[in-house]
Amino acid sequence: MQKLGGGTNQQPSVVTSSQQNANQVPRSNGDQANVNLNDHGNYAWLDQTNLNSDGTLTVSGWHATNASRGRQYHYIIAFDPTRNTEIARQDVTESAANRPDVARVHPVAGAAQSGFTASFDLGQRLATLDRVQIISRYTDDPAGNGNAADYWFTPIVIDRANRANLDSVGAAGDQLVVAGWHASNVAAGRAHHYVIFFDRTTNSEIGRVEVEAPIARPDVAKAVPGVYHADQSGFTAKIALNKVNLNHQLQVISRYSGSADGNSDYLDYWFNPIVSANNQVNQGWLETVNLSDGQHLSFSGWHASTLAPFETNHFGILFDLTSNSQVASVNTARVNRPDIANFLPNVAGAEQSGFKGQIGLNGLNLQPDHRYAIVSRYSTSNSGNGGAGQYTDFWSAPFTLNQRASYVEGVKMTEEGLQVSGWVISDQSLNKRHPYLLVMNDGREVNRSALHLTKRSDIEKIYGGVYNSANSGFSTMVRLDPAQITGKMQLILRFSDDEYGNGNCDDQYSPVYASSAGYFDATQVSPQSIYVAGWHASNQAVGKLYQYLIFIDNQTGRELYRQRVLDANRARPDVAKAEPAIYNSGKSGYQLGFNIPGQLNHHMVRIIHRFTDDAAGNGNAVDEWSGLVSINAMRTPIDYRQPSEYFAYPNLSQLNNFWIHVRIGQNRVYLMNNNDVVYTMYCTAGYYQNGVSTTPLGTYYIQAERGNSFYNGSLGEGANYWTSFLNHGEYLFHTVPTDRWGNYKPGEAAQLGINQGSHGCIRLSIPDAYWIMHNVPTGTRVVIDN
Repeated sequence: MQKLGGGTNQQPSVVTSSQQNANQVPRSNGDQANVNLNDHGNYAWLDQTNLNSDGTLTVSGWHATNASRGRQYHYIIAFDPTRNTEIARQDVTESAANRPDVARVHPVAGAAQSGFTASFDLGQRLATLDRVQIISRYTDDPAGNGNAADYWFTPIVIDRANRANLDSVGAAGDQLVVAGWHASNVAAGRAHHYVIFFDRTTNSEIGRVEVEAPIARPDVAKAVPGVYHADQSGFTAKIALNKVNLNHQLQVISRYSGSADGNSDYLDYWFNPIVSANNQVNQGWLETVNLSDGQHLSFSGWHASTLAPFETNHFGILFDLTSNSQVASVNTARVNRPDIANFLPNVAGAEQSGFKGQIGLNGLNLQPDHRYAIVSRYSTSNSGNGGAGQYTDFWSAPFTLNQRASYVEGVKMTEEGLQVSGWVISDQSLNKRHPYLLVMNDGREVNRSALHLTKRSDIEKIYGGVYNSANSGFSTMVRLDPAQITGKMQLILRFSDDEYGNGNCDDQYSPVYASSAGYFDATQVSPQSIYVAGWHASNQAVGKLYQYLIFIDNQTGRELYRQRVLDANRARPDVAKAEPAIYNSGKSGYQLGFNIPGQLNHHMVRIIHRFTDDAAGNGNAVDEWSGLVSINAMRTPIDYRQPSEYFAYPNLSQLNNFWIHVRIGQNRVYLMNNNDVVYTMYCTAGYYQNGVSTTPLGTYYIQAERGNSFYNGSLGEGANYWTSFLNHGEYLFHTVPTDRWGNYKPGEAAQLGINQGSHGCIRLSIPDAYWIMHNVPTGTRVVIDN
């Protein structure tokens, strides 16, 4: 007997330098003491992300994985997940940072040098970016492509808010001077900054000034980090006072534009209107707008003006900005506001600056999708809307009647139909007053039901600004046969201007509900039996009284075995909660256990749970398929002292074409009869060196040489019960290795059935090797592949 494994007699038992290079990362793994090559995890973390005001995104972190072996280049890629396009990439191979903390936690290749830092210039892209995803990539390609191992970090959200503030308005000599700041990532790439003076009274532009020298605003950059040029967002603009009608309202607009004249490709911020009289204060805020009762528009807020003590009449005016017309006007009650008096201590009358009012909706013909504003007006006149006298107005920020929301709180499929409850609101119901619920199956309507909306004070509190939100609840039964729902079911909550639910409609869609679902909770294969349990619910199961489990061979697709499920219709409240739209989901459980028949053993199968109207399990059926299930009855946990299977070894005299199939990558030896597996053994074959196993691939035949034991002094290993298949004693089937005293090596034995690791021979459990030595005839074909 020559030796334990394949190759030359001089092959050492330790890993050679070439083998070591094949198992280590060329970049820097040499300084890392412990590397567990059996760890298949992919580990990474972004320690810090920082988007500077100049548009530079800097990221730092680490990425460690054994998959980096042989992938010597490390790239960090910035990716736009919204448009599915790469932004930029950076090679960080040479700038890898030491991360001993990572190596201590994750002993994988390259962990000790897995740190990285990368920067990307996003300045000209920020206007269109809403997210940036960082990808850490190890690759064998210098350009960062090729065979890669990637880690995709959680996307970084780009701030797309439009923020600004008008810090001051005043006069300097013969000019009106405004100062403030305006910052937004959406402004990136728009190189021209204009301040526009707009006369709201005449609805015309008075003039505009381009900001030639932005003012440094480190306070803004600190308050809104990650916003492009926030540190240079300040501005000052001047306009000659002789261009301004001091009796008119003036609005200041900050505009970033991509065009030199500022008239196209722009982002605007409209500051609250100001009154341009000298030393005059005119400030306010609309705090609430409420249309929840469907009968009134109620509003409240505050308005402080230095002219309020002289303009003693207060009006609330509802103005339609879309049609540029007044809708209604009411006298409003004054409310004490000590908070505003503290906020504006120098404004006379600020302690009485609060207001609240109510406008009846009858006859107003409010229009969905129109933009409205509430105008708070102080006037010397008490008639009309106060416009006949001297007046001071504050215009609220616009609000649009375009809100909608809904929620399906309960859904249950019954024999009579679908029971649905929930709530629905929409400003479109201002002129679409007929609410309906439609049930759709794969996009086609099955049936509908008119809704009677009921009180929902909880929805009113949350959505007070939406029309008629206080009357938004519903509970209805939509009559249908559950069997009509054959695909994806979806509910449409509709407001229509037609009493039958057609005509002009505003629709809101529910989530999609499945019509059939199931899960195999347990498929347990024991030495002699199999147990299957799970649940299966389907609207198509109505009238199908029989349930079967059918076992299908995964390779051939042919049925191997079936058995009727008698322990069915078990209570499953969890399924009823998860799948309420499926009929009888609360009684969808089943279980079945039986002894493994011969026709199932050694097969990889998929299991069908079937509802059917046929007692034999055929007929009109609804099926749910399991994943792959191995019925090999192999021993677990693996024990090198025991046979690999609980079943007895095959009787070779009863087989007509016996051969042995070794799958190195699967760590298995299959005893075959024609194309059928009759027994499976755990094994350890030759380790891979430069992608090639030390176990030779091909077709061989069992040779006459065999014996009880051997010991190879050059390798320091031996084994028992060996049988030669190549070179008359060089490549063998044998037991897991022994030391020079004949003791089995626990560390090597632990690799049985899990990893490759021999020097070329096929290692087996003790009983398996013994059986082959004593039972497999000389000349038996042996096929070895990957």
